[in-house]
Amino acid sequence: MDLSKIKSHLVKDLAPELPELEDPLNSFSIFQFNSRKNLVYELIFKKKPKNYPKSVVVKLFRTDFFNMEYEMLNKLKAQHLTVPNVLLKKMPYLLLEKVKGENMCDYINNRLKKVKELSELSDQARHEIEEAIIYLAQWISTFHKKNVIRKNDISEIIVLNKGDTRLRDFIFDATHDKMHSVDFEEAYEGNHIDDVAWICCSLLDTNPGIFEMPEPRHKMELINLFLREYYNFNDNFYFSFSYFAEKLIEFLNLVIARRSLEFGPLRKQSILRKISRGI
Repeated sequence: MDLSKIKSHLVKDLAPELPELEDPLNSFSIFQFNSRKNLVYELIFKKKPKNYPKSVVVKLFRTDFFNMEYEMLNKLKAQHLTVPNVLLKKMPYLLLEKVKGENMCDYINNRLKKVKELSELSDQARHEIEEAIIYLAQWISTFHKKNVIRKNDISEIIVLNKGDTRLRDFIFDATHDKMHSVDFEEAYEGNHIDDVAWICCSLLDTNPGIFEMPEPRHKMELINLFLREYYNFNDNFYFSFSYFAEKLIEFLNLVIARRSLEFGPLRKQSILRKISRGI
């Protein structure tokens, strides 16, 4: 659906709650975000609406997870986790706070495109990336720690997982040292390592990564930093390397299938030999 049609639908569906949408004296611009399942837009008004910020995010659901997303955002906000405020709920729309910052995929990868190792970066660029990874590890570990469901044994800690956890789901505000997370429609109960493996998968599969170079050493360094910091924050969680390895390869092969890449199934040894077993 093109943006002009989306604009028409927004005016028709949301004007009762947000009358500025149809105010000819207060036009608004619309921009689309990358989103695999649902439609996500930023609206920027010429003048601030009476009851809403000047810039808001509209999420238009094409899946059945509308209520899951709404309930999860409220739950995590009550737990003092940094997630967007829900400004309006009207099926199939959620109107959300526009979080300041840059998504972690762009924040990290834009700084890595001309190097193969972190040591090639300037001290400032390396500090920026490593600081962002530490804040990411802290956010995920806090999320898990506050949402432990049960411990089957030392090797299987069941938590509320974010699910299909990608770098783009995290917005880093470097100015205020804040990490926000978005998109919780696929949250589920499972082994805490699932989310950990998804993050490491997203580090590896985003450009520059495993599909652009045979051995992205800078990404391996960041994975080891992420794992070390996550388990420093959650030092009573047990890291099972074998479970992690299975999930990482499973998720990487899933990404290959999603993108219809002619890459072939990945083998554990070539990917995992530089990832630390000693967390």
